[in-house]
Amino acid sequence: MNKQICKYSIIRFQPYPETEEFANIGIVLYATASKRLEFRLLDGKHHARITRFFDHPMCKDVFVQTSKIIRAEIERIKKFLDEAASTDVDLYAELTRCREDIIRFSDSRVLFCIDPVATVDKLFEHYIHRSFIHEPVHEEKMKKQVRDLLNHCNLGEKYKEGAIGEADKYEVKFPFVYKNTKQSVIKPIHFKQDKPSQLIDHGLSWLAKVQQLEKYRFIRPDEILFAYDAPDESQSNLFAAFNDIKGQIEKEGIVMADIKRKDDIVKFASS
Repeated sequence: MNKQICKYSIIRFQPYPETEEFANIGIVLYATASKRLEFRLLDGKHHARITRFFDHPMCKDVFVQTSKIIRAEIERIKKFLDEAASTDVDLYAELTRCREDIIRFSDSRVLFCIDPVATVDKLFEHYIHRSFIHEPVHEEKMKKQVRDLLNHCNLGEKYKEGAIGEADKYEVKFPFVYKNTKQSVIKPIHFKQDKPSQLIDHGLSWLAKVQQLEKYRFIRPDEILFAYDAPDESQSNLFAAFNDIKGQIEKEGIVMADIKRKDDIVKFASS
């Protein structure tokens, strides 16, 4: 299957505009080439996290009714796109445009994916069910490796956790950021997933973030190093997928270094 460029937005429930507090309740994703719309939305009966968050008895009824309305609206647009031969109207943009309402949509984000349905499911688990809390903390261990290495080489004070970009435009948080006369960013990234598609999607998600930062001229790709942990060569399918995504990332100009090659990381960090 071919990789597709997709836009996605997080669906948010914001019953009290005065406080600007919101809860993530769904994901809508749009494949731009095929004009395919997919979404996942928290069911109205799963309202416990909403009532716990906002701590108000009225929120349950408001959420249940609102979720029915937004579900019907998205299903209507999805059905139209599935059945229409063509349309010049960007219905995804119209759906997710900024508006003063209980339901809000985050700014659109871009990624590459092979399977839109599987990607929506993955995004839903991440942003709504917070699957990252339960995932193996492989990259956390990698961060500690890099932190220990930087401290050992007297570079620990130079690199701090920080963000690149602007909050009201586009912003990405990185664990190791140095800002002075030049910028340097180090991001540990693991490729130990169980399936090639998961491995590729993980790499593409970070590639898309860098591409967006470059688009707004917040950083150059060659100012970023991905310290990676690759699958074993004996895992032929996974290793082939890794080489594929590694090539795409390097083509963008991002520096790639095996986390085991400490000299390469130190050379980048101290340059």
